[in-house]
Amino acid sequence: MYRVIAYDEPTDKAGYVIHDPVVGLTVSEGKLTISSSQTNTLSLTLNQANKLFGKVRPMHTHVEVYDSDNSQLLFRGRALKPEREMKNNGQFIQTYDFENIDSYLIDSVQRYIEIANATPEEFLKKLIEEHNSQVPEYKQFTVRNVTVTNKKDNTLRKVDYQTTKDAIKKLLTDSIGGSIIVEYKDGKNYIDYLKSPGQDHSMEAPLKIAENMQSAKVAIEPSKVITRLIPLGAQIETQKPDEQHDDSSDDGSKLSGPMHAVNGDWGPAIKFAAKCMKTSVSDAEVSTIKDVIKHESNGSETIVNNWDSNAAAGHPSMGLLQFIQPTFEKYCLEGYANIKAGFHQLLAMFNDSNWKSDVHTGGWGPTGSKRYDKLPVDIAPSGTGGGWGSPFPSAGHGSFSGGQLFGVHAGGEFRQNGFHDGLDFGTVDHPGSDVHAIHGGKVTRIGYMGGLGNYFVTHSDDGYNIDYQEAFGSRSDIHVKVGQYVKTGQVVGTRTTDHLHIGITKKDFDYALRYAFTNNGTWINPEPLIFGGSKQTRSLIKRNFISTKTDNYSSPSADKSSSPLAKQELDIEAGIDLFNKAKAAHLEYAMDYRRADILTDQKHADCSSFVSYFVELAIHESDRTLYNTETLHGFLKKHGYLLHYEGTNKTLPAMQTGDVIIMGKKGQSAGAAGHTAVMKDADTVLECSSGWAGGYPNGADVFEHGKSSNPTLANWFNHDANNWSGKWYWYLYRFSGNIPEQDSGDQKGGTIKSGVRYTIAPVNDGKDYLDIPEFQKEFGIINGAVTWDNIKDPAKLLTKGKAWIKAQKASINTFTVSAIELNEYERFKVYDRYLFINPYVAEQQLLTVISKEIDLNKPHKSTMTFGDKATRLTDYQNDFKKVSKDIKSLKNTISTIDGDISSMRAGTSSGKLAVIAEQLGTVDVPQLKKDYEGTQKDIENSKTRLDTAETDLKTIKEDDEKTKQTLAEYQQTLTKYQQTIAGLDERLKKLEGGNADGGGV
Repeated sequence: MYRVIAYDEPTDKAGYVIHDPVVGLTVSEGKLTISSSQTNTLSLTLNQANKLFGKVRPMHTHVEVYDSDNSQLLFRGRALKPEREMKNNGQFIQTYDFENIDSYLIDSVQRYIEIANATPEEFLKKLIEEHNSQVPEYKQFTVRNVTVTNKKDNTLRKVDYQTTKDAIKKLLTDSIGGSIIVEYKDGKNYIDYLKSPGQDHSMEAPLKIAENMQSAKVAIEPSKVITRLIPLGAQIETQKPDEQHDDSSDDGSKLSGPMHAVNGDWGPAIKFAAKCMKTSVSDAEVSTIKDVIKHESNGSETIVNNWDSNAAAGHPSMGLLQFIQPTFEKYCLEGYANIKAGFHQLLAMFNDSNWKSDVHTGGWGPTGSKRYDKLPVDIAPSGTGGGWGSPFPSAGHGSFSGGQLFGVHAGGEFRQNGFHDGLDFGTVDHPGSDVHAIHGGKVTRIGYMGGLGNYFVTHSDDGYNIDYQEAFGSRSDIHVKVGQYVKTGQVVGTRTTDHLHIGITKKDFDYALRYAFTNNGTWINPEPLIFGGSKQTRSLIKRNFISTKTDNYSSPSADKSSSPLAKQELDIEAGIDLFNKAKAAHLEYAMDYRRADILTDQKHADCSSFVSYFVELAIHESDRTLYNTETLHGFLKKHGYLLHYEGTNKTLPAMQTGDVIIMGKKGQSAGAAGHTAVMKDADTVLECSSGWAGGYPNGADVFEHGKSSNPTLANWFNHDANNWSGKWYWYLYRFSGNIPEQDSGDQKGGTIKSGVRYTIAPVNDGKDYLDIPEFQKEFGIINGAVTWDNIKDPAKLLTKGKAWIKAQKASINTFTVSAIELNEYERFKVYDRYLFINPYVAEQQLLTVISKEIDLNKPHKSTMTFGDKATRLTDYQNDFKKVSKDIKSLKNTISTIDGDISSMRAGTSSGKLAVIAEQLGTVDVPQLKKDYEGTQKDIENSKTRLDTAETDLKTIKEDDEKTKQTLAEYQQTLTKYQQTIAGLDERLKKLEGGNADGGGV
């Protein structure tokens, strides 16, 4: 038995009993739910005779529930909004919901604070202290027992205007585990934070079917099923200097800056040249100058024009801006007179007093007067002072083996993709122990990471993140501190290993780590920066180059610094130019040896040779290799593309410029069994194919499917998807370099959240996901992301992902037992664990009581739920079958009752009703008939909903989120209809034969 006491105010010392069957006081209905995962709640339904009726004030009225047998307090909580209802007999009732006292914790808001080096107990006390300062005494808590410990007690925890309850959940229980338990005792509120609440009862007699437990009902509560896991790590951040104190900035007398294209981009050198010439240059003007450079030389410093009128006159235009020698000599500066040095030409351009109006695309030339004879400022030469220098200056340039060099070289095959993201200085080829800074900057981080060892990173105002790693056997070998500014040549550490690795990037350092083994332009070759641009040979890439000759690219020393791949973008126009040339040449589709004609005269091609060459042109790849649908995968992954999707969907996702589609499952797509195409833009696909209208010979077998074409992009894909020969399967590759260059000089102080997280792609063959094949067989592909906020190492993230898959519980079986079927129901406590044995339902194991639902009026109908059993996915499907069967049976029952009621309404039972009416006397039979009519209407509505439910069941497997919701709705529907049928059956019995003793209703 249970006793309920009410208090009009939470501070009242004396309350009044509103439910106690021993003294004849009862509520109409009462259900107490005690749960290990949710706030405990109490629902009370009261009639007008109850003392509490009409007196409940939300947030003020409190109630307590006691076990009458031992006077144990089971619940104390406050009232929420009541619901009022009038029964058909005219009686008013009210239903109230009460929530446990832990809801007090949502009445306070934690102000912004950062707390480090605090144990879980200390952190919890800090939160509760803030909570207590904001609420009245009766809502305050005392931290009593804390058994949760955390190996990372020095973790920085940030609280940002959350409720106290949310802060506890996010920063404690969700982060490091454990359970929050609250208790009201002796007029005070206590809060415990326990690692493993509850007790094991493994020594007690186990629960066994047909012995001390009559039966147990198994229910499946599906969690979100994931069949394709996307492991995500920490959010990528970038550190920024808060002042221009490093030696890459202007100190007022000497300037140091880039004098060559940086990773193919002349923008930094243009800005530095303008600063040297004491003139301002806007971003728009920089963009215009870059366009002129592209138009004149495509970035080459040494190109000579031997075919125009200037050449015929004996003074050909040459170099970056295509000066002719006489004009260059008029504007160049003393000491900077090398016409084939790009930076010297930039200085000469800015030496034109009219440069702002003279510089434009379509042919430019200086018209103004010469501003300076000598450079008006001093420049620190590259490699000395404030420029760039060797980490071991006394060794000079030295020599490097293939495995030490940046990029892909013989000797580096042991690395993933054969790619090296930096330059290694060995103790033999570059002797010395003192490590010197190679460029000025601010130390932004010092740490240790697998694969890097002890390392530190500097960040310069001209945008370089420089990584010094693998040289320091211990932290003490690094001689700088975070926040310190270093100058070129300054000793920053002691090499105690066999080599120093230098890595340079202009991307966020954490982001760049994702591509440590991917040659997509994220990392920059340190050698030409450290030892001067002369070490980097360059060759011309002509403007709008779509030449069919490959010898222009054949030089192994060809400069790739202007590659769109290096600049993290695609030169899509180069590929589109190829498409247009193929159309003009009336290209014919051919899968034989003629497919290589795409390289020369565009007379023939097949789908894969077209896409191969298209992508090679878009990334300025000099190696003219034609791939097929089998080998194209590897080419794309090695050249900046990541696998974005693979599977059997028959609709396209949102597409992007440069996306590559490959149709046909890898390993089975050779020859006519595969196809490929490339996206011109987000709405238009380009392909080489046959069979469409407008093809060869009148047109060409290259086609453009967009918004207004016939077929459209969507129709084209739908046609291929539904007419595929064999099993439909396709892949979508997306260029990973479309990331805006970060201008670090404009970002001062603090940290930038990039919005990007670490993934496993660098260590998982370009894929950022892990498939779970055995789950996909039953559920198809259901993507889901799981985040580990503290992991930055892709290899560790991959390990975590695999471990998660191994431990994943696709669903959880719970065992619900009613009090009437279980001896000593009251002794079982939530959180405690009991031995549970039932060979027909579950294996022997310790199961936790995860919830109890106590019926205050009918304790024998109370239930208790045990949890923690992992199940197979087939259990999930079997549950659907059971629901379908139950609904079908219910529908048949309703149809039978429907027939009986229809017969009564049609009058066929009027005689019988008359007899019943005579027996009933003053009972309002017409009212009962009206009730039947209302019930009939409910049943008709139920039929409609059941029909819809059956349709929904067919698609449940396709959408797990809908599945969870639908199962819950079905369970509620079943319960509701069972209650309706029971009530209907009871009324029919009364109409047909009165009470069991024959005395009428």
